[in-house]
Amino acid sequence: MAQIFTDRLLLMKCPLDLAKSIILNRKELEERSPIFIPSDWPSIQLKSILPYYIEMLEKAPRTDNLQIWLIIDAYERKLIGSIRLKCFPNDAKTIDLGYEIIASYRNQGFGYEAVQAVADWLFKSGNAMKITAECEQTNMASIRILEKLGMRRIAKEAPFLKWELH
Repeated sequence: MAQIFTDRLLLMKCPLDLAKSIILNRKELEERSPIFIPSDWPSIQLKSILPYYIEMLEKAPRTDNLQIWLIIDAYERKLIGSIRLKCFPNDAKTIDLGYEIIASYRNQGFGYEAVQAVADWLFKSGNAMKITAECEQTNMASIRILEKLGMRRIAKEAPFLKWELH
């Protein structure tokens, strides 16, 4: 299982068994997990793609068309967010990145720290030549993260801004 460590975080790919437990056995997962899973995770957006993610992993466990990475506060042993990586079928070296941090951990640098670590890993491992992202025009925290990461704004398609990094 792929893992990335930063000063404060553990980032790890969400394995099939954990993805299933999130949907099917949340209460049992919370009781047996060594990591605290807050009630406000996952977001509605992540919940909506988990069934597809599970199906994809069951059919082709080694596929990387879609990856979900968990963001864990290493000191508090608490799940604080996630990162979604999606390959484009016609361009395997372009990765679309999305992320979420639970509300109580926002504006503390965790989002940038996690996204920076995954972006570095993608480029250094040769898995990506370009990373794309999008955020709402009003999401100033995400805009700051993407700008700090060095991403360039390439389009404005209301209500979203589109970004890329080479």
